[in-house]
Amino acid sequence: MAIRPKQHVEPEQAQAPKAPGVPSTVPSTVDPVKPAGVGDSEVQTMGYPSKLMAPDLAKSIVGLLICGVIALIPEMLAIIQWTSAGLALLFVFYFARTVIRFQSKIYVSEYGIRLSSLRGGTAFAWPELSKFRLRYFSTKRDGNKGWFELTLQAGDAKIVAESTLDGFDDLLEISRDWAKDNQLLVDDVTRTNLMRMDEAETLVKAAASERKHGGIN
Repeated sequence: MAIRPKQHVEPEQAQAPKAPGVPSTVPSTVDPVKPAGVGDSEVQTMGYPSKLMAPDLAKSIVGLLICGVIALIPEMLAIIQWTSAGLALLFVFYFARTVIRFQSKIYVSEYGIRLSSLRGGTAFAWPELSKFRLRYFSTKRDGNKGWFELTLQAGDAKIVAESTLDGFDDLLEISRDWAKDNQLLVDDVTRTNLMRMDEAETLVKAAASERKHGGIN
């Protein structure tokens, strides 16, 4: 069960519970992630590891260069030039998206969540959480390889995180608890993906236990 903020802050700072999705009336100067009296040690900073971002950046740059050169060759057929130009634009978009994701930071505490990126930032307190969605995107036909995408929303504030995020499991756990506390209805796809993650976690723990006992023997 997630721990509600009113159990931590001083009595005079605690506020009446709000319905999920109702914007907070707390002044904008109040940080929902780190309200008064909360130290930095209680806030977890999450980001995307550079070792995973570097290959994506390299691929987008190489693709942009190849398509850009083909599009600029005068002797090339017009249809090939236009196709290459379109692909070059896609690589530009992919590059920009990767850069934004790479420098994005997500700050999480038992009180709320905040996203900081080149496109700006957004934040909300956990009691305001009104939407919880988990999607899986496969890179292979058999579905054995891919990534999860977690969408959290409170009113107009929306935060999206991918499973490559350092600390994604912690974020999923606390947001899942708050979704239950806020009595949110989740769709069938989200429910199925949560079961898939639970099964994967069980298999990992079983494998770790087997290795541990095998080492002892």
